[in-house]
Amino acid sequence: MLEVRLHDVYTPGGSDLLSEWVLSVMRGGEPEPTDTIHHWVYHRDVENAIALLESKDVEGAFDLCGRRAWTQTMVVSEIETLWRRYQHALNHTHSIDSLSEVPSPAAVTYTGERRRPDLGPLHDALIACGSDGWRPMTAMRTGIMECIARSIEQV
Repeated sequence: MLEVRLHDVYTPGGSDLLSEWVLSVMRGGEPEPTDTIHHWVYHRDVENAIALLESKDVEGAFDLCGRRAWTQTMVVSEIETLWRRYQHALNHTHSIDSLSEVPSPAAVTYTGERRRPDLGPLHDALIACGSDGWRPMTAMRTGIMECIARSIEQV
């Protein structure tokens, strides 16, 4: 039997915490502060991994989440940057400054305590299935942009 325990999965337009943060920023607010570290993973990457495990009749229990640690500050900063860029595009107000803002928080490595679930068994099982192991393909920036696009009608 296959059991996959999901952690920090987000879906554009979903009811997950990351999608709530996107809506909060888009509405001009600030998300409720939290110190929790998340290991965000896009729903499509989750679906692809589970489909591969099921197609190979893998049995066992696995934890599944993203590989990188993200603080709320890092994610909200990324959401704010992408939302501002979207607004500039709509209003035809891009400038050199608006397009050369601070690099993505993904460029910053989180150095605090990591409490990520053990991805080793999942990684090994996916390698045994003939893949490169657990390597989510959707960049955080891409996933957030899809969340913004999906949430436009709610603003």
